[in-house]
Amino acid sequence: MNETPFIMSRVNIKISKNKELMLKKRLGLAIANVPGKSEKVLMVGFQDNYPLYLRENGNEPLAYIEVSIFGTESHTGYEGLNTDITKAFYDILGIQPDHLYIKYDDISSWGVQGEYIDRRDYL
Repeated sequence: MNETPFIMSRVNIKISKNKELMLKKRLGLAIANVPGKSEKVLMVGFQDNYPLYLRENGNEPLAYIEVSIFGTESHTGYEGLNTDITKAFYDILGIQPDHLYIKYDDISSWGVQGEYIDRRDYL
């Protein structure tokens, strides 16, 4: 069974291809905080120059990140994952931690590689 996690990033600044690849690598390392997850199964997406505003201001670098993970209701490893994602976006894009929001989605059903996966089947 392939339980691919997905991390989608939206930032209000331009991301060069080099920085995108650096972020992809760091996110691959970060997902390893969650037991059973690794860069080998991680899908990532980037949307740059995305209109974002925080506290009436859109002039500073901002990020909104969605992390979707199947079968991790216990949230084991999420604290380390959160820290590593925050650090990666600061180190690579200069986005301050208080200008970055991360949303976690606990996926109970997932479709991947043409296969439908439902958490209820594994309880």
